[in-house]
Amino acid sequence: MKAETLDRAEDEERSGNSEFIQSVVITGQIIEALAAAGQPMRLTALASQLGEPKAKMHRHLSTLKHLGFVDQDAKTETYRLGLKLVYIGQSAIDQFDLRRLAEPYMSRLRDLTRQTIVLSTPANGDAIINAVVESPNLVTISVRLGYRLPAHASAQGRLNLAFAPAAVQQRILARKLQAFTPRTLVDPVMMRERLAQIRQQLFDVSMDETLLGISAVAAPILNFDNELVGAVAIVGTTQDVHEPVDPEQLKLLRSCTKAISLRLNSTAYEGLGIPNLREFIFD
Repeated sequence: MKAETLDRAEDEERSGNSEFIQSVVITGQIIEALAAAGQPMRLTALASQLGEPKAKMHRHLSTLKHLGFVDQDAKTETYRLGLKLVYIGQSAIDQFDLRRLAEPYMSRLRDLTRQTIVLSTPANGDAIINAVVESPNLVTISVRLGYRLPAHASAQGRLNLAFAPAAVQQRILARKLQAFTPRTLVDPVMMRERLAQIRQQLFDVSMDETLLGISAVAAPILNFDNELVGAVAIVGTTQDVHEPVDPEQLKLLRSCTKAISLRLNSTAYEGLGIPNLREFIFD
């Protein structure tokens, strides 16, 4: 009888005919929200952001806290990600090492463009810096590993947002978009148009949007389902990387990301006329 009751409770958690268990979906959303916040969050803020009752959110957070996935500050009662997720995250990186796959291509792209090359991976619509190959120039632009690029105000962030689920796009574009500089794109209507364009052309440019004087052009790495698993960007001063994009830079960048995507059996770059350059062919 008890097993039947548990089975019924689990079935009731399923949304419609979906195969997804709602409680697991909410758990994932909590972890993603805490990661995206970049700082501890209160129960009320989490419940409001995810549109769930406080009592329900408290049960989920208590369970996550018991498992070590979430910590709670005794004084402020705010929640943050637990240390156990660091070990899980490292294990995930070890099992799928996109950085190891991409670094030879990034080094070659760096040599051909003489600019800093950055690899990012998606994180709840934003982009997290996963690897950096610095330019050989006397003065270089340094990008910190683990830095979270804003979804709306960076080329790599917009690439991630363009390929993110509709619910993630809606959540990010529903809030007020922060203007880091006078050139930051903050209009949600223009942003939606930009995201649609990105999915068609498979690249984006960010010029002076996060920091004046620094620009980037980025292209996606896609897997066998043509889902985004990462992005490679050429980062430099606005003198070296700018809009409109230098045609040679763009050709090299997209040839690089196409070559990596082909290693993952992606077909997304087919039909765009992007050459398979011998510089990005490795044994």
